[in-house]
Amino acid sequence: MAILDIEGLDLRYRTDRGPAEALSEVSLRVERGEAIGIVGESGCGKSTLLKAVMGVMPPNAAITAGAIRFEGRDLVAAGPEAWRRIRWKGVAMIAQSALNALNPVKRVDAQIAEAITTHESRTRAEVEARTRELLALVGVDPGRARDYPHQFSGGMRQRVLIAMALALRPPLLLADEPTTALDVIVQDQIFRRIGALRGELGFAMVLVTHDLALVIENCDRIAVMYGGLVVEEGPVAAIATASCHPYTLGLYNALSRLGQRRQPVSIPGRPPDPLAPPAGCRFAPRCPFAIERCHRERPVMQALSARHAARCLRAAEMNDLRPAAALPETWEGPQP
Repeated sequence: MAILDIEGLDLRYRTDRGPAEALSEVSLRVERGEAIGIVGESGCGKSTLLKAVMGVMPPNAAITAGAIRFEGRDLVAAGPEAWRRIRWKGVAMIAQSALNALNPVKRVDAQIAEAITTHESRTRAEVEARTRELLALVGVDPGRARDYPHQFSGGMRQRVLIAMALALRPPLLLADEPTTALDVIVQDQIFRRIGALRGELGFAMVLVTHDLALVIENCDRIAVMYGGLVVEEGPVAAIATASCHPYTLGLYNALSRLGQRRQPVSIPGRPPDPLAPPAGCRFAPRCPFAIERCHRERPVMQALSARHAARCLRAAEMNDLRPAAALPETWEGPQP
């Protein structure tokens, strides 16, 4: 049984201008111990998906279809109490900004202790011992347990959030761009620590980021999101070397590489308006390979191999189109 199985999930936000389609037909399966990376531009639905899994959606959000199964139980059907029971103990989350996620007027040990005592009955001595153990586990001096968040560096605050997330040894960890505000050296230290902890504790991880290179380095599988849809999913090797959706190819072109002689190629245009998404493929207005059919027909996920699938009408042709996708002029000029 998968630790997490999302099937056909639709989520809408109520706005003054009408319903906004934040997630559409999202399906994603996470096996025990597996690391999956979700990539895409800002506004494509990545963080919304994690909030839906955690059951911490804003009041104007509503799941209108689909299921979120954690260890086989559908949380959408079970309701808020089921979510409350699995939160932190079954599924924990590392937030994007540690400075905002931590309470500035509470000491670090009190915040970690709260995550423990909310779900488990332990003595004060046991909680204190567990808190110090967790800090040591993530590379923070336990002697600083009584410090306030502002007394830590950005990297240390992020480690504190990881300690809080692992306080109850959850089998699934959600990481929402956990190193966005950190420099690349600290970012590497954080992910090395998370990787070591995954090896030691065996938890599964869903990593959300806009950085495709980060996912390639730290995950087993990749799901690419665009306009609230999963447009491609597969093993890291397949996505990195044999992408079959033009959007994924565009993200790959935007990566900086050592020894690269030309500038990274950006994708022109902007993501679709969730209040009025295109009738056909949501990427068609920006896609250099779009044909007339792409603008009127909505593609479905099609299997390309046992574990690789893409939501593109021309996915079967992508081996022939891929060389052109690597050329800057392809993205600057008219559609072929």
